[in-house]
Amino acid sequence: MDLQRYFNERQSRRGVLQKLGMLAGISLMLDACTSNNPPPIGRQAGGLNSINHILIACQENRTFDHYFGNYPKAGKFGIPAHFSVPDGKGGHVAPYHLKSHATSDIDHTWQAIHGEWNKGAMNGFFTTDGSSALGYYDGTDLPYYYALADAFTLCGNYFCYQLGATLPNRIALWAATSGGITIHTRIPSGSLDYPAIVDLLDEHKVSWKCYNLGTGLGSVPEVEFFNALSFFKRWQRDSRLQFKGSDYYNDLNQGTLPQVSFLISDALISEHPPIDIEFGQKEMAKVINALIASRLWTSSALFLTYDEGGGFFDHVPPPQVDAYGMGFPSTGAGCIALGEAWLCFRTIVRAKLNLEVH
Repeated sequence: MDLQRYFNERQSRRGVLQKLGMLAGISLMLDACTSNNPPPIGRQAGGLNSINHILIACQENRTFDHYFGNYPKAGKFGIPAHFSVPDGKGGHVAPYHLKSHATSDIDHTWQAIHGEWNKGAMNGFFTTDGSSALGYYDGTDLPYYYALADAFTLCGNYFCYQLGATLPNRIALWAATSGGITIHTRIPSGSLDYPAIVDLLDEHKVSWKCYNLGTGLGSVPEVEFFNALSFFKRWQRDSRLQFKGSDYYNDLNQGTLPQVSFLISDALISEHPPIDIEFGQKEMAKVINALIASRLWTSSALFLTYDEGGGFFDHVPPPQVDAYGMGFPSTGAGCIALGEAWLCFRTIVRAKLNLEVH
């Protein structure tokens, strides 16, 4: 199979994946924070040659404004002063601070998200999903994440793949395209037959594993499809999809982490509504702190991102590169960039992904 042909087509996101697969060293490191006071950053001498391990964690259903719109250093990516959206009755409704860490799972299908987007006006949130779409959190709710952003780098101009739900965005996380899929319901296991990032990793002899955190069901498509790699024909039965969270911690302790690690959440720790966001934040803290405590810390990099916005509001219209998206800025939407190699990460992000970072 000619992999280069697939990754040199019109969609620039495929080109990005190709470069990521070849470099296998792009770095984003997360430091430990147990309060709103960030830890000492330490030496900033990291470079590409010092990175031997990349870790990627993808959580669920949060936009940038919903999580980081009130982050003090968000700048133009934060919620604008006096921002409001039409209520459909001649009035306007403003965002508000959520009182609960467990909220309802609002509509985020292809149709609903397009209604919220409203051809780029970004004003259909209340008329599509009601007041629930306008709730936000701040540093009092997300102290660990805000401390990470304080200490290091938060990407504010990073968009999910599609104006749609979890499934197509999860597929695109692996392959830079959903192959035309826009539905939010499960598809047959092994039904996809086109290249993903792991094809490139194998081609370039880059080792990788999927570590399934929590209950370990994130890579079982009959139960959950947080790991969309299970839907790819070539990879559905690959044993590398089935490592557990305990294997991650053992590999850290033994110093045997692969070159690329995919950290797969389950429903209870994914931050997907209606589950309490604290469960996911604590799990990510556990994963990150373990990395920092290991001897692999100074040669590792970690990306923390979110699959899509879950129907929550955001004021930044996504660039439209094709008929599918991009979608809303999905928290940190991105990425939170932290650690000793952050200078290297900032350079690569600007050059390869054209993101604005703080």
